[in-house]
Amino acid sequence: MKLLKKNGFVPFLLLSVFLIVILALMARSMESVALYTKNYTWLVIAGVVLFLLLLFQILYYLLQLVSSVRKRRVGSRLNARMMLFFSGLSIIPIVLFFVFSSALLTRSIDSWFDESLDKGFDDALALAQSALETRRLDALQITQYVGNRVAYLSYLDLAYQIESLRSEVNAMDIAVFDQHGRYLAASSKDINQILPERPDNVILISVMQGMDYVWLEPLMNGDMRVRVIIKVGQDNPRIIQAFYEIPQYYTTLGESTQESVEKYKQYKALRGPLKDNMLFLLSMVTFLSILLALGGSFFASRRLVNPITRLSLATKSISEGRFHRTIRVKSNDEIGFLTHSFNEMVLKLRESHDAEKSSQRLLEAQRAYLATILSNLSSGVLVISNRGYIRTFNEAALSILSVGSEALQAIHVYEQKAIPEGGSSFIETLVQLISKVDTKENQRTEITRNVNGMLQILTIRVSEQRDSEGVLIGFIVVFDDITQLINSEREAAWGEVARRLAHEIKNPLTPIQLSAERMQLKLAGKLDEKSEALVEKSTKTIITQVNAMKEMVNAFSQYARAPKLNLKQLEMNQFVEDVFYLYEDSLAKISTKLIKYPTPLYTIGDEIRLRQLLHNLLKNSVEALEESGATDGEVVVSLDQIDDKTLVLSVADNGIGISQETAEKMFEPYVSSKTKGTGLGLAVVKKIVEEHNGSIAIHSGGEKRGTTVEVHLPLHY
Repeated sequence: MKLLKKNGFVPFLLLSVFLIVILALMARSMESVALYTKNYTWLVIAGVVLFLLLLFQILYYLLQLVSSVRKRRVGSRLNARMMLFFSGLSIIPIVLFFVFSSALLTRSIDSWFDESLDKGFDDALALAQSALETRRLDALQITQYVGNRVAYLSYLDLAYQIESLRSEVNAMDIAVFDQHGRYLAASSKDINQILPERPDNVILISVMQGMDYVWLEPLMNGDMRVRVIIKVGQDNPRIIQAFYEIPQYYTTLGESTQESVEKYKQYKALRGPLKDNMLFLLSMVTFLSILLALGGSFFASRRLVNPITRLSLATKSISEGRFHRTIRVKSNDEIGFLTHSFNEMVLKLRESHDAEKSSQRLLEAQRAYLATILSNLSSGVLVISNRGYIRTFNEAALSILSVGSEALQAIHVYEQKAIPEGGSSFIETLVQLISKVDTKENQRTEITRNVNGMLQILTIRVSEQRDSEGVLIGFIVVFDDITQLINSEREAAWGEVARRLAHEIKNPLTPIQLSAERMQLKLAGKLDEKSEALVEKSTKTIITQVNAMKEMVNAFSQYARAPKLNLKQLEMNQFVEDVFYLYEDSLAKISTKLIKYPTPLYTIGDEIRLRQLLHNLLKNSVEALEESGATDGEVVVSLDQIDDKTLVLSVADNGIGISQETAEKMFEPYVSSKTKGTGLGLAVVKKIVEEHNGSIAIHSGGEKRGTTVEVHLPLHY
C-alpha cells in the first residue's frame, strides 16, 4: 500500500508488462496441442492472479479519486473529468473491437472445421496411402518375377545369377532361403553387408503356409523400405526375401499428410475448448486494454492536473497571506511557462508583502508608542470620527467614565445611542463643544454629573483632527476628573473655616457657662418663687445651648484637624459586631440586624477612627428613624466582598430617605437632611474613608424610601 501511495505507476507498469507476457505465452501455447495441454492451465491461473492485482490497483486509485472528490480536494474534480474523458475515448473503441473480433473469431474457427475440409484431409490421406500401396504391389510383382526366375535354378546358377537379378530389379537386398530357412544365395547393394537380415521364424512359417509378406519398414536415416517375402516352387519350395527402397518423396508426402491429418483431428477434437479459449484470450486482452486505459487515463490526467493543482494550492496560500511557496518548473511547455510566470509573480508579491509588513511593523510600533503614552496619561482621551463614532480611547477614559470598552465603543455621539448611565451630560457637552470647534470659541468646559450616587466633576477640552491635506477627519477629546481636586480645595477651605469658628466660638463659651451657673447660684433663695423659676429656666437654657455649641465646636475641630493614624490589621466581622452590639442593647423601638460575611475579612486601619466612622453612620440612621417617627424602623448593617481586593460595609435604614439632589451633596460640610444635624457627620465619615484609601457612596430610593451608605475599604490578608 505504501508503494502504491508513493509511486503507483511502477507497480502498474510491471503488472501490465507481466500480463502482456502471460497473454503472449497463452497465445503461443494455443498453437501446439502439447504446449496447450501442458502450460495453458498454469498460464490462466497466473493471468487471473495478475489481473486481480491490476484490478485491485485500479480500484484503489479510483476509490482514492472518489474520496478526493467527496472531500473537495483541490484538482480532484478536474482529475476525475479528464480521467472519464480519456477513458471514454479509449474504452469505447476497445469494446467495439471486442464485439466485432469475437464474432469474426467465432465464424473463423467454425470455418476451419468445415465438412469439405474433413473430406479433403481424408482424400489426401487416402491418396498418400494409395501411393504407398501401389509401391508395395509393385515390389510384390517384382519379387514374384525374381521368384519365377530362381525357383528351379541349381545352387550354382542361383549363386551366379542372383547379383544380376538384384541389379535388374533395382532391389536393395535379395536373399533366397530353403524351406527350412537356410541361406541358399544372397545379394546386397551395400558391399559392407555380408548377409541380408534373416526373417523371423514366425514369418517364415506363415510364408511356407502360402501367405505373402509385404511390409513397409523405417530405416535409421528416416527413409522407408518395402520388405517382400514370398514362397516359390511346389516340390522343392524356396523362400525369396527382397528389400526395395521407397523414394523419399513418397515418405515425406505420406508423413506430412499423416501428420497434418493427425493434427487436424486433434484440433477438431479441441474445437469447442479452442473456441472458448480463443474468446477467453480475446476477453482477457480486451479487459487488459480497458484496465490499461483506466490506469493510463488516471496517471495521464493526474500528470496533467498536478501542475494545475500545485498552482491552485499555491494561489490559495497566497490568498491566505503565505508568500513563501513557489513551484518547481518541470517542463518547457505552456504549463511550464505559466509556472515560471507564477513564481515571478509570487516573488514580486513577497517583496511587496515584506515592504508592507515592514511599514506595518513601523506603524504598529508607532501605535504601541502612542498607546503607551495614552495608557500612562491620567487624563482620559477619546478620538471621535467626524461621523460621531469613538475610534480610540485609553484606560483612563474608561476609569473616569466608569464604563466598559464595549459600551464606550457602542456610543454614537450625534445620535446619543447606547449612552451609559450618567453619561448623558457628558455626551451633550461633547456635542456642544464639537459644534463650536470651527467657530473659534472656547472649547473647554466643566460639567458635574452623578455617578453611582456620587458627584463627579470633569473638565473637558475638544480639538480638531485633520489629515495631511487639511480635511477634517475627527475630533480629539481630553478630559480630567477634578472631583478630588475640587473636594480637596473645598475641604481645605471648610477646614480653615472650622478652625477659625472653633477658635472664635470656643473661647467665650466657658465664661458664658460659668457666668450663668454663678448667676443661678447667687440668686438662689433671694428671689420670689416665680422669678427664681424664671432664672433657673433661663440659666439651664444657656448652659444647654453652651454645651450644644461646645459639641459643635468639637465637631469643627475634629473635622479641621488631621490626626495621626494608628494602623493595624482588623478583622471587620468581629470589629463591626463589637460596635453594633452597643447600639443593639440601647435601641428598644428600632429593629437592628447584623449580616456578617461567612469568611474573615481583614483590612488595615485605625481602630478608633473606624469606630467613629461606624458610630456616625449608625447615629445618622437612628436619628433619621427617630425623626420619621416610624414604628417599624430597622437598621441593617452588612459586610460583603465584591472582589479579591475590596470589602463593602453597608449601613441601611428604612427611614425618611433623601432626594437625589440632596444625596449628591450629603458628604459636603454643613449639609444635612435632619432638622437637628450639624452637617458634619457624613463629612467626617468621608474624610475617615479617604484616610483609609477607600470610597463611599450613598443610595436612596427617594423620600420616605430609606437610605443606604456603602463604604468600600481595601482588603489586606
